[in-house]
Amino acid sequence: MSNKDNETNELLLKEIKQLNEKISKLETDIEDIKFFTPKPILNTETIGTIGGLILGALVIIGIFY
Repeated sequence: MSNKDNETNELLLKEIKQLNEKISKLETDIEDIKFFTPKPILNTETIGTIGGLILGALVIIGIFY
């Protein structure tokens, strides 16, 4: 191998090392974003439970009214 090939290999290795560092930084940033993103309070189960309770209350009110 010539000297130029060695220099090219060293440059490529440095770039690969930098890219690996950037990828690991991006992965930690994504994990932080996932952790700090607010979770929805109203999901389908909660809405279904609230709707069932409201319908139940309306039925009980209708019986006694």
